[in-house]
Amino acid sequence: MIETTPTALSTILIVDDQPRDLLLLSQAVQDLGTVHIASNGHMAIELARRCRPDLILLDIQMPGMSGFELCRTIKADPRLCDAAILFVTAQTQAANEIKAMELGGIDFIQKPLNLPVVRVHVRAHLNLRQQAKRLAYYDELTGLPNLNLLQDRAEQALQKAKRNQSMVVLLMLDLDNFRSINDSVDHAVGDAVLSEVARRLTQFSRGIDTVSRRGGDEFLILLSEVTRLDAISDFVARVLDAIASPMHIHEKRYDITASAGVSVFPDDSQDFASLYRHADTAMYQAKKLGRNRQRFFSQGLENISRARHLLEGHMRNALEQGVFEVFYQAKYDALNRRICGMEALIRWRMSDATLVSPAEFIPLAEETGLIIPIGRYVLIQACNDAKQLLNMGLTVPVSVNISAIQFREEGFLSMVKNALEQTALPPSMLELEITESVLALDIKMASDVLNELKAMGVHIAIDDFGTGYSSLTYLKSLPLDVLKIDQGFVRDMLTDSSDAAIIEAIVRMGQALGLALIAEGVELEEQSNKLLALGCSVMQGFLYSRPMPFQGLCEYLQAHR
Repeated sequence: MIETTPTALSTILIVDDQPRDLLLLSQAVQDLGTVHIASNGHMAIELARRCRPDLILLDIQMPGMSGFELCRTIKADPRLCDAAILFVTAQTQAANEIKAMELGGIDFIQKPLNLPVVRVHVRAHLNLRQQAKRLAYYDELTGLPNLNLLQDRAEQALQKAKRNQSMVVLLMLDLDNFRSINDSVDHAVGDAVLSEVARRLTQFSRGIDTVSRRGGDEFLILLSEVTRLDAISDFVARVLDAIASPMHIHEKRYDITASAGVSVFPDDSQDFASLYRHADTAMYQAKKLGRNRQRFFSQGLENISRARHLLEGHMRNALEQGVFEVFYQAKYDALNRRICGMEALIRWRMSDATLVSPAEFIPLAEETGLIIPIGRYVLIQACNDAKQLLNMGLTVPVSVNISAIQFREEGFLSMVKNALEQTALPPSMLELEITESVLALDIKMASDVLNELKAMGVHIAIDDFGTGYSSLTYLKSLPLDVLKIDQGFVRDMLTDSSDAAIIEAIVRMGQALGLALIAEGVELEEQSNKLLALGCSVMQGFLYSRPMPFQGLCEYLQAHR
């Protein structure tokens, strides 16, 4: 007879007051699951509440608490009552076997032990239990968790979210006009569509999420450990797109869409029941709006999500239509009283000529990946404008901010090289500004990339120095050229002695390491004088120049030539 191993790791608890029997039983079932042993009833209860056993091998005659008493206690505990209990005993009276079954036992094994027989009994019951679990917790057609298992996982996710102050999101999906497939074709095709939707949702979701089928053509996705509200709408939109992608079943094409309802803990729901009810309500609201729609239960959350979604759409259009602009802020050498450089700054001008603050769209650009094409545009435009100034006889190096996503992008070095070649700008005229957080992510990778840039002849500046992961190690070991003192320190340096001391320390550090220094956010003459006294002569801020379009910069430079 060929044995079949249970498909999932089971937990087995052996309770017997005889050490020899404990050892024999443990050896007989050790490869069938994780084995725990207890020598008396009280120890068994404590252990069972910790390990939640699938199966218990239980002796009847034990001191203190008999096997019958222990069985009664276990069956009375909601957390333990579904454990399969097999009595293993030398008591052969039929009355004992009857009592064992009446108390909830499912099998009765005689001592002295016949270990192959014990093993067969245990394996058979574990397999039966797993099959029962599958029927109880999984959808038969798709293999997805059903509502029972989803609820169990949701309760765990909610407890964790309360501890971590994070969010739990429930997304309810209903396929649009799915009934017409069953009615006009056949149920086999309908089942194939449901299985394909299940596959796409599973493939699309994270490992910590739960994709579930409620029944019929309705699915649910439980999102755990959500920390950012603004990412939910984009996720739902991508889910709907994944479902809407054409399906080919039996050589025929089917176009399926879905309506989605979203509820969020703790913003609009406090427990699983309300989370489920609110997602259901929102889903039906979405269906009333038409096909392929999403709705949040909370109007406030929906407004935030919709605004963000619209912003992303507008941003993509702006990139395609070329309405992003590059402004420049001059860098001023206060000691020698001359313009010594400029920083390129992205600006987005709307159709009514108003400018959208970078603080509003740069984080979204980074999250959606749009920062890659936007960053490429800014780099090429900045290099081109610096080359034009050079052709006019104005030597003004340009610095360009590089985000962590750009820096880690595979084609980053090629992008920089191509921009320099395309515009014919000497590499020494380009400075790339990166933040300390970029270096902290992967110091080895950062070192390799920076060394490649230095080999090209490009200069490297650390932006907002002192606000991130300041480390003497990378200052000493990486090929850096400039430290930019964060404007937060400059702003209060005249009234806060701590800020003044930090600036002085940064200046001394930069001087000791042979690095150039630039102070950002200089707005007052007194700040400029104090910075000069501390040893920092190059400054950037409204005192000398506001960000301006390229044409305005040309006029500014000519005036200060």
